[in-house]
Amino acid sequence: MIRRQIVIQGQGYQVDVPDECPVCHRHSEMTYLASDVVENGQGVQAVFRCGYLGCRVFFVCAYGPKPSSELLGVRPMKPPENILPDSISKLSPNFVSIFKEANEAKHLGLKQVAGPGYRKAFEFLIKDYAKALAPGKENEIEGKFSGAVVSEYIPDARIQAVAKRCLWLGNDETHYLRKWADHDVEDLVTLIKLTVNWIEIEQLSKSYIEVMPG
Repeated sequence: MIRRQIVIQGQGYQVDVPDECPVCHRHSEMTYLASDVVENGQGVQAVFRCGYLGCRVFFVCAYGPKPSSELLGVRPMKPPENILPDSISKLSPNFVSIFKEANEAKHLGLKQVAGPGYRKAFEFLIKDYAKALAPGKENEIEGKFSGAVVSEYIPDARIQAVAKRCLWLGNDETHYLRKWADHDVEDLVTLIKLTVNWIEIEQLSKSYIEVMPG
């Protein structure tokens, strides 16, 4: 955070402002533009602008009642670009699209929405991967539960082990009662990334073996 002075009804106040743009995530000069009380004096909003020439976006910081400097929220916000491997984008573009949407919901603090989104994204990933491994059985794979797909069509023990745990936590995000109460959506994201990494390793290894036969 950095400190900036804002002016409300002719009175200056020191407030906290993010030291990076909430949209482009670059560190640049955050220019103060305007501020005023909102919600019948129960809050304050201030408008700033990112100084990076490739962005220049306006964003609004929300604070408690004056003269509080506590930063309560920033809008708009975008999650940092989560670069997924090209091989995964080619394998399952729907996974990439849904994962990005879930990631944005999580970044906005909407974890109850993000969890089921991650679970849906993972189902697309695991089924598209299985179809790549078993050409000709696409319809069969699409109609099966994800757990059965992992057990029956994915032979790599490392991917299978991580994917099963990913499904366990993903199901927790969609059910009324949680079975894995000590784990949350952050663990689910970690397991998805682990699965992505193992799939990429397996695919890259296979491609090099094919183009460089012994």
